[in-house]
Amino acid sequence: MRRPFLRPVSRLLLVALAPLALDGCVSIGVSRAALDSPPGASAPPKATLAVSIYEKASERDAGRVASFPVLSELARVTVKGEEAVGRSMAPAWGLPDLSPGKYRLRVTRRLTPEGDIEALENPGDKTFEVKAGEKTTLSVVLKKVPVFWIVLAAVTIVALVILAIAGARHAHIPPPPPLPLPPVFVVIPVGGHGESGARAPGAADVFPANGSVVSARRVTVTFLLSSPLAPDGVGENAVLALGSKSGEIAGAVSYLERDGLLRFSPSRDFAPGETVTVTLDLSKLRGAGGREGSGKVSTSFLVPVARE
Repeated sequence: MRRPFLRPVSRLLLVALAPLALDGCVSIGVSRAALDSPPGASAPPKATLAVSIYEKASERDAGRVASFPVLSELARVTVKGEEAVGRSMAPAWGLPDLSPGKYRLRVTRRLTPEGDIEALENPGDKTFEVKAGEKTTLSVVLKKVPVFWIVLAAVTIVALVILAIAGARHAHIPPPPPLPLPPVFVVIPVGGHGESGARAPGAADVFPANGSVVSARRVTVTFLLSSPLAPDGVGENAVLALGSKSGEIAGAVSYLERDGLLRFSPSRDFAPGETVTVTLDLSKLRGAGGREGSGKVSTSFLVPVARE
């Protein structure tokens, strides 16, 4: 029995459902490209790694990395286990001179606008190979696909198969588009090389960034240290916070050994419209190897005036 309505209905459903099968999945891009050897070099260059972290796929497509700090870690995987390489809280980072081998990348947490540390909705953990003479580029999407869309995509795939079979019999409908790969969620880290315990403490990054405008009236200021501290490595008055309107801002200083973060939590709100400057005195920090830091690192950010 012929069903004349099947052909237009099949085409309509194929057009309506096919995008759903393609849109519901987060993709992670991994690309490799050969590095140019310097003139006169007798050996190929070492490996280069670049990582960009995006909140969702649409921002990846637009080239906009995440607007918030992401805590990430990188470890080298050997037969003896894992050796820490470094850490970062930047959404985009790179290592220009990385030894070839197997590495493990983890991204599990972020900093909120208030400076609090919270778990990512979709943490990432990935092991990958880095080869000599190549640049490995990874694009990471953090946003987890809702279960609803995953289920809908599965139903869509089944519908596409059924309609394709029916169309082939009755209307010569072309086959459905290729099925997407299963959704993968990855996130990744950055840092320096080698043993860092004997190095003098330094600050590699800070949140809020210098010159930024914060969205909260009270923000925990976070410094990413370049090397671990001794158990009693934070001296008195290591951090000084000043508001351009409110003067000195008292607060508590804490050190998170796991993440290499030194944090200043103010005891009160900032004044609207003031510029807050937070200074870390590195000479009052002592590294795990006993060495003291030198110099100071500051960040200044604006507290906006509240809207009526």
